[in-house]
Amino acid sequence: MKRILAIFVCMLLALPVLGIAEETASGGDLIVGMVGEPYSLNSWTSNDLNSGMIANLLYPGQVTFNENAEKVPYMLESYAWDDDTLMSATLKLREGFYWHDGEPLTGEDLAFTINTCVNKTVNFGSDYYSNVDHAEVLEDGYTVKVYMKTPQVNMLTKAGYWVDIMPEHLLRDVEDFATCEYPTIGYGPFKLEDYSQGEYYTFSAVKGWGEPFGLEGPYLDTLTVRIYADANSAVLALLSGEIEAITSTLAVSLQNQVTNAGEPYAVATVPSLGFGYFGFSYANELLADNVVRKAIAQCIDRDALINIAIEGGGVKMETPISPVYSTLVEGAATFPALDVEAANAELEAAGYIDRDGDGIRESESGDPLSFALTCRNNTSNIDAISNIFKANCAEIGVNIDINIVDPATYTDLVTKQKTFDINYIEWGVIEDCDMGMTSIYHSTATMNFMQYQNDEIDALLDEISATADADTRLELTYKFQEAFVEELPVVSVLVRTNAYAYSNANYTGWSLKPGLYGVCDAESLLNVHAVQ
Repeated sequence: MKRILAIFVCMLLALPVLGIAEETASGGDLIVGMVGEPYSLNSWTSNDLNSGMIANLLYPGQVTFNENAEKVPYMLESYAWDDDTLMSATLKLREGFYWHDGEPLTGEDLAFTINTCVNKTVNFGSDYYSNVDHAEVLEDGYTVKVYMKTPQVNMLTKAGYWVDIMPEHLLRDVEDFATCEYPTIGYGPFKLEDYSQGEYYTFSAVKGWGEPFGLEGPYLDTLTVRIYADANSAVLALLSGEIEAITSTLAVSLQNQVTNAGEPYAVATVPSLGFGYFGFSYANELLADNVVRKAIAQCIDRDALINIAIEGGGVKMETPISPVYSTLVEGAATFPALDVEAANAELEAAGYIDRDGDGIRESESGDPLSFALTCRNNTSNIDAISNIFKANCAEIGVNIDINIVDPATYTDLVTKQKTFDINYIEWGVIEDCDMGMTSIYHSTATMNFMQYQNDEIDALLDEISATADADTRLELTYKFQEAFVEELPVVSVLVRTNAYAYSNANYTGWSLKPGLYGVCDAESLLNVHAVQ
């Protein structure tokens, strides 16, 4: 794993602390901006980025990323497999933390979380713990033993990063986790005090929260997250002094707007651990045809997406696994290359012909190759990305109707109802890529929005998850990528450089590392303080 992660050492900026060095001052009512409304305050059944950012303040992860993109314990003091069989593991929860209603956070909560995900349907949480048999608390009350049904190499780090600890005393009687109302009682450094959907979320700081980590923070008194309809509005708010930072990553043009304003405004960058793809719904009979999916894959101009759409703010992705993980993709199978002529010829040979002269091909039964592309409006450069894709598809007689919606609507249409034709999504983090593609590409995965099924891919992913030897996993990962580019449930296209804007006018102590939430990650905000 070290060789897989080593590339980050070279790629990451040295950004342990950003901003102006000032004597630490306590107090302050920090206001930051978020682009788009969180879909839900339910951490365990919502996986959109804005919901995750709010949850991160309330429920910091069991594990986190360090500056080198390595996962390390956070709310867990330690975790380890008991032996090489990977059939049991021991997790030790940090002591000294409390739920915001005063109840102590203990191993009972952690074991309850694991067992609930195993025995009930808890969205992606049940996916991450799918190989677990059960968990039990040991006598000290903070150590949890996890017993497996089958080995899963990355269970500790994957579930530890994505599944927040549940309050056992508040959720023990819940039967249906899909429909119940969740309490917003967290255990993190910020306590939710008030919110108005579409407007703001206000938190009070939990003073002394960082003491078990040997930290003094949080120094703030309150934190308010204001909601903005688009990134342009958020940048204007930053430059006018209305907010101090933006939670969302910015397009290059907006980055330039911030940096051109000069001090005290700044932009910090870090390579994304995620990627962007176009996904095909197999519920659409036309897109269930591999010929159609392959033709669309062959018409996508990645150079235009990188150089024009995202203004050079990223790199091309031509393999199922991100090029950031160089060891896993060197020599790996690639998606079909740009070849409009071949795409047109293959569609023609399969009977997809423009029968009425309107520029759109039809199937032999007369159904037009016309699809809706569903995207989130808070994805940077989404207008340019979607329009380039539309123009690319037009070259092969495929019509694209662009449907750009707010994040909450996108979550409902794509991740919940799965009622879409083609979607464009940019994952914030897809990590453990020699072990972790199961969570989005296994046929049974909650995040298999495409609703495809491929027994060969499932078998490879299962074997990868159960294989402890890194060299054997690498061989299997290459086989998975080969099968995946033949199936083509999605076409991956780009990896961004994430950029976050902030101001040093009134607050400093900002920091940035790989992950989802930029300079507004809970760990960063622990150290943010008023300029004295």
